[in-house]
Amino acid sequence: MKKWMKMSGSILYVVVFTVMIACIIVVLSSRTTGGDPQIFGYQFKQVLSGSMEPEFSTGSLIVVKEVTSPESLKKGDIITFQTKQDQSYVTHRIVGVKGKGSNKAFETKGDQNMYQDGTLVKADQVTAQYTGMNIPYAGKLLSYAGTSAGTALLLIIPGVMLLVYSTLHFVGAAKHRRHTADLQMSEEQA
Repeated sequence: MKKWMKMSGSILYVVVFTVMIACIIVVLSSRTTGGDPQIFGYQFKQVLSGSMEPEFSTGSLIVVKEVTSPESLKKGDIITFQTKQDQSYVTHRIVGVKGKGSNKAFETKGDQNMYQDGTLVKADQVTAQYTGMNIPYAGKLLSYAGTSAGTALLLIIPGVMLLVYSTLHFVGAAKHRRHTADLQMSEEQA
């Protein structure tokens, strides 16, 4: 039982430490770039509408990777592109391809939408491609992390958890040391 407790404590420590480091990276990344957080070339985008349901839903966080050669994109790929009208970013599925090479353009559509998007997406508008990974509801957490209270909370909670774990570990080690000393003292007196 003690061995299991020690092992589970170590696993808990690694998980809490990893979560704390991930939170710090996400918060610092979004704060320094002023945009979506980025880790190892992968960017996290918050889903703001239900146009791509059931692939991913509103409030999810999707992982996208920068597209270096839009010419390689094909029908069925999910891409993130910047609109010409309001410079916002949209993530929709390619439903058709027009042209070739640098003149390539894409017809796009949200899976949940009845009609295709109104304009063709030119290759130079494509910024990223969906990797197939999404984290439901994490987008709401990311929005909260962008606030001052959220930043503080996401850095403080893992820190407090780490402090509590360290304290419990220290108390357990002190009890073990005291128990070992008591046993040695009993053996010496016998």
